[in-house]
Parts: sequence; structure tokens; C-alpha cells
Amino acid sequence: TGVLLTDVRPVGPTGGAAVAEEALEGPGFSPAVRRLAREHGVDLALVRGTGLGGRVSRDDVLGHIESRAGQRAATATPQSDEESLPLSPTRRLIAQHMARSAREIPHAWTLMEADVTGLVALRQTLKEEFSRREAVDLTYLPFFLRAVAKALAEHPRFNASWGGERIILKRRRHIGIAVAAPDGLVVPVVHDADRTPFVQLARKCRDLTERARAGKLALQDVQGGSFTLNNTGALGSIVSVPIINHPQAAILTTEAIQRRPVVVAEQIAIRSVMNLCLSFDHRIADGAEAAAFLRDVKARLESLTPGFNPWAEGAAA
Repeated sequence: TGVLLTDVRPVGPTGGAAVAEEALEGPGFSPAVRRLAREHGVDLALVRGTGLGGRVSRDDVLGHIESRAGQRAATATPQSDEESLPLSPTRRLIAQHMARSAREIPHAWTLMEADVTGLVALRQTLKEEFSRREAVDLTYLPFFLRAVAKALAEHPRFNASWGGERIILKRRRHIGIAVAAPDGLVVPVVHDADRTPFVQLARKCRDLTERARAGKLALQDVQGGSFTLNNTGALGSIVSVPIINHPQAAILTTEAIQRRPVVVAEQIAIRSVMNLCLSFDHRIADGAEAAAFLRDVKARLESLTPGFNPWAEGAAA
């Protein structure tokens, strides 16, 4: 048989409705229990009694109140403390790509220090003339790109990808340069970086970086990369552990150049020093090969001096 409900008062704003008096008048409820239930809006029919014959005691009601408060605290999320940001298409793609790389590639990491005092002096010597002749600010990026491109020609395992039952070596060196754009990280590609003269490298770096930040890259600008270079030093970083740009074999970060005391010829000298950080696919290369590749990049950067002529034919990367 059905029951006609004559009391249909709405529940309170937190779901803890005022308890109808009839619900407090059941058999076996003491005055103290009924009073406590009334004060805290407890429906005694929901309280498990532990007394004789299932009688509900005052402690049972208190335990029910504490349990209810704990559940509410666990599920409550103050809106003032959190904000939900929808994913942009670029951020969603980055998330998927990075998760795939971390999931599928066994990353290994190594670091090497380079003394780039000569490079700092070279850039200082060249930057005004370079800006005047080329209408391009001379940054460190084309020097880094040149050194990496040359080193990749000597260490092809880092210009490769994993092919399941084989290692696929890339014959052309297309180096992606990571750029922090407004919508997220993008990696435009300098194609055939090892065949590009230094002045053209500087122009390409400037062009790709500006168009990446303006959201004007074409599809071909981001395709075909075989290795990635990220100049994290421009952001002030001194050490980083980058995630490989899947399906490539490695990624190199060039960190901030710092003035530090260094022992040179048994004497302490102030030098310009930077870290080179390499993440690589351990299926494709081992630590000894990674160290050899980094030593090559380091040696090429350390060999740069104010005598380097970016307009000479020999300056081709």
C-alpha cells in the first residue's frame, strides 16, 4: 500500500533538511537522542544503533554527525581556490605528444659543461656589424645550431628514430628549434641545417621564431624534424631534463651562460660557462655514444673565437 506524504517541505541549501518531528518520535529514542538529532538535522532512521536491540544512543548520533561532516569536507571544492582552464587545441596536442614520448621512449639523460668565453667575446665583437649588415640581431642560437648540425653529421645515431626491429638513420639533418609561443611550445624546423651557411642560419632562426610567436607558421615549417634543439638558457634555465620530440632519437638543451670561477692552467680565472643537457633514446644509443656526441658539440662551441668570420665561405655549417 502507498503512503500519502503530507509534509513535503523542501530540503535546506546544503542537503541537510530540517528533520520532521515525526521522524524523531520513533520507539527507543531517548529525549537526549531526539534533542541532539533535532539540533543537527539528523534523520534517526539513517543512524545505525549499537545499543541493546539496535537501540540508537547519543554516541551513535555523534558518530553519524562526524561521518557526515567528513564526507562533506572530502567532496567540497571551494570555487574560490580552484579554476578550471579548458585545453586549447595546441595544448591538447602538446599533452598527447609529450605523454606518448614519455610512454614509448626509454629516456636517458646526461650533462656536459662548456667553456664558451671565446663565443661570448665573438658575439660581442660581431653583433653591431651583423645587425647593420643583415638587419638581424645576432643571438647565440645560430652558433648552437651550427655546432649541433656539424656534430650530428659525425654521430648519426642521434639523427635517427626507432623502427621496431631496426634503427632508422636520417641522411639529412633537419633541426627543430623549440619556441615558446603564446598558445604553447612549437618546434619549427631548420631544414638541411648542416648545409646552411651561418648568416642564413641566423636569418632562418629569426624568421621562424618571429612567425612562431605570431602564429604564422606554415605546415612545412614544422614538418620533417630529425633532431630538436631547445635554447632554454634564454629563459634563465641552467639545467633541464627535456622530453624527446617523438619519434626522434634525442633533444639537446643549451642552458644559460654564467660567469664563474674556473681553474685554468693551475690558476683560477673568471670564465663564461654553460651546461649542455642531452636526453636520448636508450634503445638507439648508449651513454658512451651520448658523451661522445656532447663532447663534439662542446668542442665546436669552445673553438669559436673573435677570429671567426660569419661572411666567409668557410663559415658554412
